[in-house]
Amino acid sequence: MKKLLILAILLMAPMAYAAEKYACCTYEETPLYGLYTNLSRVEFYGGVAWLNKDWEENGQTLQIGGTGFSIGAAFVRNILPWLTLGLDGNYTGFTRGDEITLTTGKADFRSGVGTALVTGRAYLFPKSMTRLYGTAGIGGAYAYAKQRDLATQDSELYDSLDIAWMLGAGLEFDMDETVVFGAEGRYNWVGLRSDMKSRFGHQDLAYWSIMLKLGVKF
Repeated sequence: MKKLLILAILLMAPMAYAAEKYACCTYEETPLYGLYTNLSRVEFYGGVAWLNKDWEENGQTLQIGGTGFSIGAAFVRNILPWLTLGLDGNYTGFTRGDEITLTTGKADFRSGVGTALVTGRAYLFPKSMTRLYGTAGIGGAYAYAKQRDLATQDSELYDSLDIAWMLGAGLEFDMDETVVFGAEGRYNWVGLRSDMKSRFGHQDLAYWSIMLKLGVKF
């Protein structure tokens, strides 16, 4: 009986060792896709932006900027697999607006907005390689519009520092265990103060942006 027991132990030992080794290696070699608690990411993105609407002045369309570009960077961290908090910095520059006739002559405008926001995201399918999410953010913004006299080429700067917020939605997918690629669309709202508010007679500026992003998980 003892000999049979010893023989059984000797036969089972290599099998137990092989099973333990296989389980270990399989776990270590399985790619870790999706999102999980305490995951951090750095993201860089860029795309196009355009103003939500033009203003009017003396019966003329006052276009302070045409379709431009939007670039930025963000740091986000998962507090839950489906929920993140982060910081977002963005600059949007609009192309030259149409000419307008002022009492001093013809002029055009160039404008831009820089924002610094605290952001959050809520994800659908956080464990999947491909995910949908909604995002929102609030913070501060610096907005400006430069008015240029077309005859003299002299320019005058109107600017503002005020609150800002955004709402958006995005789609992203894991290219591998660490690299994330995606696209995000945003509606951006910026309050106007000081001489920019006085010059244009508006309390806010709104614009849309669509961007591609590339991120790294760690």
